[in-house]
Amino acid sequence: MGVLYEQIYLNQSSSLKVASYNYKNKSQCNIVSWHLHPEYELVFIRNGKGTVQLDMYTETYDDGLLIFLGPNIPHMPFGNTDFKTNVEVVIQFPESFVEEKLVHFPEFNGLSKFIDSAKNGIIFSSETHKKLSNQFLKLKNQNPTEQLLNTVHILYQLSVANHQRRLLKNKSFIDISNHSLERIATVYEFVNTHYAEHIGSEKIAQRLGLTSNSFCRLFKNTTNRSFISFLNEFRIKKAKEFFDNHGDTSISEAMYQCGFNDPSYFSKQFKKYMGYTPTQYRKRLLQL
Repeated sequence: MGVLYEQIYLNQSSSLKVASYNYKNKSQCNIVSWHLHPEYELVFIRNGKGTVQLDMYTETYDDGLLIFLGPNIPHMPFGNTDFKTNVEVVIQFPESFVEEKLVHFPEFNGLSKFIDSAKNGIIFSSETHKKLSNQFLKLKNQNPTEQLLNTVHILYQLSVANHQRRLLKNKSFIDISNHSLERIATVYEFVNTHYAEHIGSEKIAQRLGLTSNSFCRLFKNTTNRSFISFLNEFRIKKAKEFFDNHGDTSISEAMYQCGFNDPSYFSKQFKKYMGYTPTQYRKRLLQL
């Protein structure tokens, strides 16, 4: 099984990521093959038919879906574009959300145990799906604080819901070893902290105890992309975050803040990943 290691980009001001897709913007969810990521993932699909494919497990659904996945479960996308009224809401959060945040509140002990039980996947009944529908749908228009509180409330209601089904007894062997995942996680953590600095493959390789060639080969084999491609996309998404959160940020300021020093190269990479040049993107923001 060839599996893509997906990087989930969390806004610096948020503990989790909430994304909403519909018939018109489904193309923005560009993962179309087997993939995994170290974050938990809660997926709500309002209606339509589709297929659940996790590791070696497969089943179909006929009228929407509510499923909760633990870290590093290989899976295919669940959504569908056959129904124009369909909405898919995806909530993703890292293990640190539980291990470093919820753990400090004894009232959340039961909730933390429930989240841990999702490590092999949980699917919920149509009754639970229908009951929580409005809470998922309103996430799109909530601010980060409201999204966090609503997500915790949703997780609590799921933890006490009837008719939960655990999906995987054991995870099968996949092409990516735990050791490789740990190394890639180290790379992501380093880039997330030092993206504004000069980062060469030699520096990363040294941290991992590898030669530069060995590191580049490991990264390519594990993530199905080159390290420089990952680094450029990460930096561009940080630049977009600067523009989104600070309307008066100049293009040159965003460029330097995110680790680029060549305006032409920055503009080319921004258009590659965002579909617009930095100038075009800033103009669009001002028109909103």
